[in-house]
Amino acid sequence: MSKGTLIGFSMLIGGIVIWIAYGLYLGFEEIMQAIDLVTGFVIGLIVIGLIVLFVSILIEQRRDTKKMKEEIKKEDLEP
Repeated sequence: MSKGTLIGFSMLIGGIVIWIAYGLYLGFEEIMQAIDLVTGFVIGLIVIGLIVLFVSILIEQRRDTKKMKEEIKKEDLEP
């Protein structure tokens, strides 16, 4: 797993865990009524984590595709 994927996944999981813990602390009813600074921060953390995760997966897929094209002989690609 690349560093970008690890960072994105960690931010995503961390944001979700913090949001759940904060929700349990305040009570789900109160957190749905009032979006405050902490909730906004956690939502931002989750969104940024998802973006980093998707971008790193796309970069990794392109790198693997290039590597695979280099490994496959040109003759094998022709019909």
